[in-house]
Amino acid sequence: MSRIFAIGDPHLSRARPKPMDVFGDNWAGHDERIFAACRELVGPDDLLILAGDISWATRLVDALLDLEDIGKLPGTKLLLKGNHDFWWSSRAKVERAVHESIRLLQNDSFLFGDVAIAGGRGWTLPGDEWFTDEDEKISRREVERIRLSFESLAGRKYSHLIAALHYPPMNSRHEGSEVTELLEHYGVETCIYGHLHGDGIAAGFVGERNGIRYRLVSADSIGFRPVEVAHAKPGVL
Repeated sequence: MSRIFAIGDPHLSRARPKPMDVFGDNWAGHDERIFAACRELVGPDDLLILAGDISWATRLVDALLDLEDIGKLPGTKLLLKGNHDFWWSSRAKVERAVHESIRLLQNDSFLFGDVAIAGGRGWTLPGDEWFTDEDEKISRREVERIRLSFESLAGRKYSHLIAALHYPPMNSRHEGSEVTELLEHYGVETCIYGHLHGDGIAAGFVGERNGIRYRLVSADSIGFRPVEVAHAKPGVL
């Protein structure tokens, strides 16, 4: 039986180093710690989900070293886009550039054994005081992209469903949203998400709600070590 791990927001920057300890002493040497933990925990038959904000690079050419490092990690790697992944402008170009062990989640879904993974970037949600009219437009667009991801599973066989997001599926008040409605409608069992750091970690909902287990996996919220979120049986039932 294979395992599924997740970690978000590695914020890599090997081509143009950007020290992250300005965000707190706990970020010192975070990249080496993340890679060491992945090599320690993730096996060749496992899946590692990277839930957005992969690299600080703004161009694909500058992200290649970070993607190369990810490709060398054990197992299959599933990447989704975060709000800082400006280098990810063309899926086709990224797919041509990355190691064969890397897969992308973008407006579609991914099957790993009997487990399906769907989701997307998401965005800031209504109910927070900083929510703007522009956020409203982007949020609606992202909800539709997440919907497309789930709809892509139609006719496919799986036993368990994971939602992988970058932004939290709830606002800071932990209110339900169009995103949580989608997760409940499609029968998600576990939802992982990132984006929140430092003092903002407290704004994330962690626990079970309406039958879904929510897990915050931003790197600093989990001690810069990927967490195991599910098991997968070989093949698809």
